Amino acid sequence: MSEQTTEKAHLFLSLREASLALCFDFRHYEPQLLLFCELIRLMSDGNTLFRREADKNGLWISQPGRRKMRWIEGSELIEYMCEAVSSEDLSPDMLAAICARVFRTRATPAEHPDTGEAGIRIDTGMESFRCRQCGQCCRNLDYRDALTEEDVKRLKALGRNGILDRVGKFKSQEGKPIYRIWMKPGKLELEEACPFLTKVPTENRWSCRIHDVKPTICRQYPVSRKHANMTGCPGFDNKK
Repeated sequence: MSEQTTEKAHLFLSLREASLALCFDFRHYEPQLLLFCELIRLMSDGNTLFRREADKNGLWISQPGRRKMRWIEGSELIEYMCEAVSSEDLSPDMLAAICARVFRTRATPAEHPDTGEAGIRIDTGMESFRCRQCGQCCRNLDYRDALTEEDVKRLKALGRNGILDRVGKFKSQEGKPIYRIWMKPGKLELEEACPFLTKVPTENRWSCRIHDVKPTICRQYPVSRKHANMTGCPGFDNKK
């Protein structure tokens, strides 16, 4: 759960970082079919044919130079889109237009203020975010594999074994370590919600028992207005 910010929030991403952020978004959710259709139309200038099928999680997409279409769905479709937005042929203007649609915010080509490196400036909208302490992010975890190695090292240095007992260590297909939260101690079972979340007595809010040392992903949540909307966070709802 994040603290409210006061200045207009934005971030600068290099062109490579912007492509990686787009792929992270695609892989974080089920195929976003309406968005993918919009992006295919945008990137191909209407030259790539595609169509949807009702109640199916994929698209018929034409191949380069051919009118024949093939069916792509699920993770294969996500990787198809990742490859498309990672193309070095995309101009900064096009990449910014893609970022604006994917992250549902203003995105413009820019240069790094210190190095002059080409990249994308993205308005995150976080200046209007206010944590409601509703516990939504902690009770409906969508970032179980996002604990970093730096988090683990920090918790070890602090001697927070009670937290580390609930971290599972696995390996990705590439052999890289994956730290999974939150596990039931001594078991290969996941907790349904964060075990360090506590209901405040007589109040309609929740508190974090490890707030001072909580993982980076918890401190950064949500990373954008879209992330909040996709995960049920009411922090941007000014009516509440």
